[in-house]
Amino acid sequence: MTHTGHGLRLLIVLCLPGLLWSTDPDTWVPARWQGGPLELELRAQSKTLPAAGPARAALENWYDPTTLRLLDGSPINCLLVTWSGGADRELERRQQRLVKSYTAEAHRRGTAVLGLVYPGSDASEAAAAAADAALDGLVLEGDLPGEFAAQAAGGLAAAGSRALVFPILRDAPSARGATGPVVAVEGVSPSARNLADMGIRSAPSSEPWIESNIWLVRSFRLRPAWHPVWISYQPETASAAEYAQFVADAAVAGGRWIVAPDDKLRAGLWSRDAGALEAWQRIAALLRFAGQHADWCAWAPYGNLAVVIDPAAPEAGMMDESLKLVTRRQTQYRIIARPQLTGASLAGFQAVLATGLAPLSDGERGILRGFAESGGLVITGPSWGAPAAEQPYVEIPVGKGRLVVYRDPDPESVARDLRDLLSDGVRGVTAFNVPSVIVYASGGGSGRVLVQLLNYSRFAAEAITIRVRGEFDSARLFTPGADPLNLAVQRREGFTDVAIDKLALWGMLLLE
Repeated sequence: MTHTGHGLRLLIVLCLPGLLWSTDPDTWVPARWQGGPLELELRAQSKTLPAAGPARAALENWYDPTTLRLLDGSPINCLLVTWSGGADRELERRQQRLVKSYTAEAHRRGTAVLGLVYPGSDASEAAAAAADAALDGLVLEGDLPGEFAAQAAGGLAAAGSRALVFPILRDAPSARGATGPVVAVEGVSPSARNLADMGIRSAPSSEPWIESNIWLVRSFRLRPAWHPVWISYQPETASAAEYAQFVADAAVAGGRWIVAPDDKLRAGLWSRDAGALEAWQRIAALLRFAGQHADWCAWAPYGNLAVVIDPAAPEAGMMDESLKLVTRRQTQYRIIARPQLTGASLAGFQAVLATGLAPLSDGERGILRGFAESGGLVITGPSWGAPAAEQPYVEIPVGKGRLVVYRDPDPESVARDLRDLLSDGVRGVTAFNVPSVIVYASGGGSGRVLVQLLNYSRFAAEAITIRVRGEFDSARLFTPGADPLNLAVQRREGFTDVAIDKLALWGMLLLE
């Protein structure tokens, strides 16, 4: 009876929901949660340690279990904690004992914990300590040796741990080659700036310069199965509105920003300041909105334009610049990796952008020519045969379609010219009066199209019109913190127009 009762009590404990946490990385919603004595030391070394006061006190005491209450009601369920940084060994042991205790409390609340590892760390020691503390993974940041990840993974396995090891990569091409269950890459600070403010001459009607991670997240859609991409960006200081924009910018195409409170926000949260708590609640609300519509965000990108990228190209950054600028110019597209370029993979497209393929193989040339002969538009570069020096590009009729061959296909020129080269029918989705907005469309099948709009301005965007190819019966606009809004649709000549009066930040327009 004694053994039977003990076994029953053990079963009940293991099944309590509060004592379980997700080990599925696809469900993790991450946040940077640095603190403790090691964080103070690393910040002192990098000359970023706050002066004595609330910000430093918050860092020093952040692994008090009471900070876990900040996660109450929040979708955040994965914390990135300070773990190893090549500091004094005794200091690191003290840090890791503190984090071990904190991790046990986090697990009881259903929260995964990942240890941040910085240059100077010992892979074997960091892994052994991580296994002992039952961490769910190690996140590698900065310039660590190439073999570090393998050594850390080996150390975890030897200790019987199934914890993940993955780096935060610094560029998209290397990140696209990652094969682990989590892909994390450094991003930019989402923003919109006037060209004049950047020292660039511009006309009064010039569109602002938008920095965004939407193109970056969608550039990872090279496989049928979709997994969230983590975007890493740490603001030195940010407003509540900017934090909301960071969350939305990553989420539009199905990614996740690694929530990163700055020193001021962390200090405010530690002292339970009302303004800081309000900003934190807004972050949580945007994360909830993204989570509620996660299935939509995983829909495949919509677009009649195929953009062929070469993951192995020596100048892959040039292709990334093209993706960035095409996105900024509101052109919808889908990506095909060069090894997957076939006649079958182009089925359903009406145009192909292949300026990044150099040199073209005979097989690729035949595939592209066949696509054009069947009525498609192919945009390519000088490897096809450069036009005369006085022409930026030349149009060549081929069968039922045409070839556009650039002499020097710089990304800015090509992105700008796409507006003229692609008809409204080929573009599929056209947005009007959106100088500070990026539009991203995806399709859910069964005649459904989702058009997401993200406003990068401090001011609301007004009098927007979205035109979508096809005749739709209904349009509903979903925005954070508001009930869905039914909008009028106007159908004409194979297109549907929808007017949006005002957009503060993020809107999802569902057409069915």
